[in-house]
Amino acid sequence: MSAWIAKSNPAMKLIVLFTASLSWAFQQQAVTPKYQYRDPVTSDLLLCDQCPPGTAVKRHCTAAAPTECQACPESHFAENWHWGDTCQYCTSVCKERQLVKQQCNSTHDQLCECAPGFHLVVEFCITHSNCPPGYGVTALGTPVSDTVCERCPAGHFSSGDSSTEPCQPLRNCSDLGLKTLRWGTSTSDSLCGTQDKTAMLDCSQPHTLCHTDVTLCEEAVFQSLSSLRLSSVPLERLLESLPGRSVDRKSLERLKKACSPQQQVLQLLRLWREQNKDQDKMYSIIQGVNHCERKVSRCNGLKNLTLGDLLKVTNSLPGVRVQQEDVRAVVSTCLPRQYILQLLHLWKTANYDLDLAKGLSHSLRVLRSQGAPRQLLKVLKKISRIIGTTSAHKMYEKMFVSVLHDESCFKAHKPLNE
Repeated sequence: MSAWIAKSNPAMKLIVLFTASLSWAFQQQAVTPKYQYRDPVTSDLLLCDQCPPGTAVKRHCTAAAPTECQACPESHFAENWHWGDTCQYCTSVCKERQLVKQQCNSTHDQLCECAPGFHLVVEFCITHSNCPPGYGVTALGTPVSDTVCERCPAGHFSSGDSSTEPCQPLRNCSDLGLKTLRWGTSTSDSLCGTQDKTAMLDCSQPHTLCHTDVTLCEEAVFQSLSSLRLSSVPLERLLESLPGRSVDRKSLERLKKACSPQQQVLQLLRLWREQNKDQDKMYSIIQGVNHCERKVSRCNGLKNLTLGDLLKVTNSLPGVRVQQEDVRAVVSTCLPRQYILQLLHLWKTANYDLDLAKGLSHSLRVLRSQGAPRQLLKVLKKISRIIGTTSAHKMYEKMFVSVLHDESCFKAHKPLNE
């Protein structure tokens, strides 16, 4: 009947053939492995059964009797079917920096693996790699693999070498009811403080606060006053000459301790401006700077700038370069339209003694030679022109004319008869 079905139905014929093949394969797997052995008495070539794992040949087969096997002795093993009359010795001692993973038994050798903190490379156990600052652990090292590191994503940081620590999220100062004094980078956490504006006087650290004024014009104006030798005038004397509300003495003392003489003048004028921004008498002076800042802030139309573009600008500016990690912080914490202004602010913070307009002119020459994007060159040129032509510094100069002309107010140790 089955022969008739196979002949009349080709599909059924294929099923029958497949079933037969599968059955044959299982039978082959169940067959005990064989080995050839020549009987020393009869010289007949026999096909003997091999001994299973955990045993060894005690007597080879004969024409009348099968192979006789015996268990491996203590501290010996046989991992596979074989026809040897001895078992293998177990490994007695693991190598340096290795521990016993599995004790030896009759079917397996002793297994060793690298101790915690190490992984196998060829035949040696090597210390797991540390992830450098700015990188975090995404996969811990194992006895057979090294630590896997990846660069910290935006909003995360890693401050030290570690083979176990992943990147940590940056502290959110707002959630803590505090003010962000310094945005975190991929290598440092955010710095938080109170809402007191005087607590933000930090001359040693660059600020990448994207929600505050960048004040490039203000920095350029104060830079132009450097020719007046304001840094040689005691801060107390400058404070007395400033009209309107006075900056408190505590802030003044904090300035003197935290900042260099050149930076002290800049920070003092900033605090004075903040104290008097609502005063009518100072309207023309403060508004002159504000007008310049508004014009500069409109130069932010570049929305497709990449980290590579910003690094090119950084490398084209003279003086002390902005650290790459700070540039990355700008990209991770600022809006694209803020990139350029924040980058220039960081550069000016690191180069308070350099003229921003001249720095931009140098940058433009370098970038043109490198074939930088036309839109980028256009924006930098516009910022340079606005800052270079502002007249707000003349208003500030008038405030200090009397102070600078009255040299007796700040020259030290003058003879009484003069």
